[in-house]
Amino acid sequence: MNFLKKFLGSSPKDDLSIIPSGQLFLKRSLGSPKSASECLYTDAAASVRETSAPHNYQLVVQRAFEEGEEQLKGDDDEEDDDFAESQDERVFLLDKSLEIYQTNRSGSIVVSWLNRDGDDGERFEFVVDESIKSSEVDQFMKTVYSCEYERKYNKSSAGVLTEQLQEFIIDPELETVEQSITKKGLVTAVSDDEEEAEDSIYEDADESKSAIRATKLTPSSPVKGSSKAEAEETEIKEDVKEPTGESIVEVKGELRLYDPTTESFSLQDSKADVSVLDLGKFDYWLSINGESGLKLGTNITSELNPVFNYELLSFVFNYETAKDEVFSWLLRFDSPESLLSFQTGYMRAAYEGANKIKWSKAEQSERKYVLDAFKTNDQDEEMDGYTINEEEEEEEEEDYDEEQEQISKPINLRTGLRKENFSDSEDEDEEQNKDYFKGSHNKNLTVAYKNDRSYVTRGDRIGVFKTTEDDELEFATAIENLSIGDKKSFNPSKMMLHTEDRALVMQGEDKDKLYRMDLEYGKIVDEWKVKDDLSVVDFGPSKKFNQLTGEQTFLGISDKGLFKIDPRVNGNKLVESEYKSYATKNDFSAFGTTENGHIAVASNKGDIRLYDRLGIRAKSLIPAIGDSIKYVETSADGKWILATCKTYLILIDAMIKDGANAGQLAFKKSFGKDGVPKYRTLRLSPEHVASMQQLSGQPLDFKKATFNTGFNVKEQTIISGSGPYAIQWSLNKILRGDAEPYKILRYSSNVVADSFKFGTDKNVIVALEDDVGIVNKRAFRKPDRQSLAYNPRKGAF
Repeated sequence: MNFLKKFLGSSPKDDLSIIPSGQLFLKRSLGSPKSASECLYTDAAASVRETSAPHNYQLVVQRAFEEGEEQLKGDDDEEDDDFAESQDERVFLLDKSLEIYQTNRSGSIVVSWLNRDGDDGERFEFVVDESIKSSEVDQFMKTVYSCEYERKYNKSSAGVLTEQLQEFIIDPELETVEQSITKKGLVTAVSDDEEEAEDSIYEDADESKSAIRATKLTPSSPVKGSSKAEAEETEIKEDVKEPTGESIVEVKGELRLYDPTTESFSLQDSKADVSVLDLGKFDYWLSINGESGLKLGTNITSELNPVFNYELLSFVFNYETAKDEVFSWLLRFDSPESLLSFQTGYMRAAYEGANKIKWSKAEQSERKYVLDAFKTNDQDEEMDGYTINEEEEEEEEEDYDEEQEQISKPINLRTGLRKENFSDSEDEDEEQNKDYFKGSHNKNLTVAYKNDRSYVTRGDRIGVFKTTEDDELEFATAIENLSIGDKKSFNPSKMMLHTEDRALVMQGEDKDKLYRMDLEYGKIVDEWKVKDDLSVVDFGPSKKFNQLTGEQTFLGISDKGLFKIDPRVNGNKLVESEYKSYATKNDFSAFGTTENGHIAVASNKGDIRLYDRLGIRAKSLIPAIGDSIKYVETSADGKWILATCKTYLILIDAMIKDGANAGQLAFKKSFGKDGVPKYRTLRLSPEHVASMQQLSGQPLDFKKATFNTGFNVKEQTIISGSGPYAIQWSLNKILRGDAEPYKILRYSSNVVADSFKFGTDKNVIVALEDDVGIVNKRAFRKPDRQSLAYNPRKGAF
């Protein structure tokens, strides 16, 4: 909508929190001769905005316009700017006297405040749209109370305890003066020791720019006003029934809870007993018992999103309650030795729980490899030496604000056309093509290397989209009613472009068979049996760019072997002479190839085998961190290996750094007995993960991560997605040790898959559940309040 562009760019100050959709009413007093309720805006957004005056903020309600409505306003409006402003935007200074509160009426959430310029008893009411989650409104109100605190006390609200905001929270059901006085009396003073401890840790955080002090967010805050926060803590305390088990490690630490409104971790307990318990049968438990009576406990799994920070002696993790609410907690230790002791115990538990293998049986080099996996990433010169156009990246960031207006214009995902460019004929084209978007959801995306086409599967249909010269995406056609001969309809589960992008190789329910579609005719023309009783887990080109050639053969893997497939041979298509099978089940899950045909094969156990060619033993084995690998791909030159796990990515440098094979790729030579590769785990900060899960209602679950790719093109950006978020990482920022080397873009529905346009990292093709589109790289934003909480309307790209 034009309104959103205007709204987001209308103020030189930041909008701290937004309720993006609702209706504004004026509720008059009972004695008013006018109507009791008047609807002022039928579609509006409410925001909390900074002003130029320190510690002063505004509540802003701005009207939304229907498409084209803003341009149709008459000259009368333009003659009186003040009048026009009052009609389209209403601004209120956030002060305790505004008496703002949140209530629930007939199933709708209502935010109400006094009309200080009206008659006694008049109130404005913002009725929140039913599409907005209550957690977002809770966060909005928490921001309001923090702003009122700053205005009253003329100081920052950073680090303020929730109890200190209680005096600003109004309960509309408390009608008597005595109840109000009792309520205001709940304010609790902070001890000098606690203030000193908090000031110290915030100062440390400001200096180091680390995880203690987080970036601005607008997620649903775990601290939703004092009473609710206390109730949640009580619930956690009551729900946790600590199991009995042998203690692996016991230490003491300071416990803090992340509050996105104050953008910091607030102290909850100054001295907590922290332990890791072995419950038997490779089951482990994290136990935290605070001196104040606060208790936390949870199974140790990858969903905790653990991060260790030795600069601040901290451990950050996510905790999910029985109500599916996610909290981000921080443990701060008093010495590096305490943190190392805890990390060793925790990682032993995580490793054994994931691999079902005792920590004591792992090689010393493998233990170090695993321990390094969850540390924060500092700059590592040994992973450098990979030239990236850093000046171009910096120029992009500098130009971001100037070009954001153009980038943020809504795009029709079915046609790739921006709304202001629509014509009647284009509307007719969309009407004709909209049938493709009926029925089941989008499932697979593959991007052509040769002909600027993208293919998206949707049940038994394939949508074909083309990229224009202006880097926009247009719906080209739909291939309908896929079927195998005269048999039942065919729903592809995987697909690969083949033979100069003229064919699609696809897999369906029968895992031992593959099918070839001739894209010129739009029909499945071949059915290939790979091998009896051999389930094809994954398949792909034998060299990274083979789809640009007429090469007929390609590779496949089963759970315990890898092989070549040749469609030209009679009978089964597996080439027996180039079949590498293992006696034991390695549980292979995915593979990727380089430009020269080197192969990286990953497994559900989490390890990766590297081959210089098919049919021989692996040259190198990269040990498992502990989690299953869903996807793997390589850079064209083989230097980088990118693995996708459920809650994080792994970037591995395949160049051997020392020993007799130094300077060689691990595809060709072994790392050596005690050698392990240099690598980085690419994680979203636990605070961002908690916010994303609260806002989307979905746990972190990455889609396939890919590099930008092309002939003579350096890989410098990574793209993936989880839930309604697309996420991109800068390789340059990863290598220089940035704490948050990623940017995020939120959509109105879940990201099914995303991939770069071939030959560039400037444009990303994104398949949502019900839409397909292309987005400029610069539209991605640093994780902040707007980028995580903003809920775009369906059909806006």
